[in-house]
Amino acid sequence: MAKLLTEINNILSAPELVREAAKEEEYYTKNNHPEIVGEMVCSISRDVSKDVGPLGLGSQEIVNAFQKETNKSVLSYKTYLQYNTSSSDTPYVHTDQFLTLNNEWYPVNYICNVYLTPSSIAAENSWFEFFTADELDESAEMEDYLKLEDNKITSIGTKSFEFNKGILFDSSIPHRNAPICNNYWGTNVTDSPLCFTVFMNTT
Repeated sequence: MAKLLTEINNILSAPELVREAAKEEEYYTKNNHPEIVGEMVCSISRDVSKDVGPLGLGSQEIVNAFQKETNKSVLSYKTYLQYNTSSSDTPYVHTDQFLTLNNEWYPVNYICNVYLTPSSIAAENSWFEFFTADELDESAEMEDYLKLEDNKITSIGTKSFEFNKGILFDSSIPHRNAPICNNYWGTNVTDSPLCFTVFMNTT
């Protein structure tokens, strides 16, 4: 059976409010994030899934859209905002079956990544890349997928980023974790590729 990889346009009912709330959040790097440990390319917020206001409401909208699309029940979820700039590290291929948190490995079955950068701000088009790992089978663990070299993967397609589009996918599909551009751009959360990402546990 093919793994889930699809998109939903206009997934949030109030994306402008979610974006404005996202601009007020504090962002962290791999060196100082209060929850996530390990490799990080983007600047990432704390978990905002249970916030009162647009970020929490937006998280629930995404969960509802996922459940409607798949007929799967979400048992729990975590939401992070993330952006990358012209000076960020280059995105690498990996999978996300777990979030590596300070005190636990949080299991992730599905991810929804929503682009929050309007076309009036985006300096150029950007996209998400998905792959198969040519030399790995179903027994492989998440660490085996980290930073796979180009000669070890085969592209299965791209999904373009557009404002308020949700890209839904199985967490075990190898992917690059930040908007891909020909020329990376931006300096901070207000003028860079910004995403609203919900990590969902369904089992």
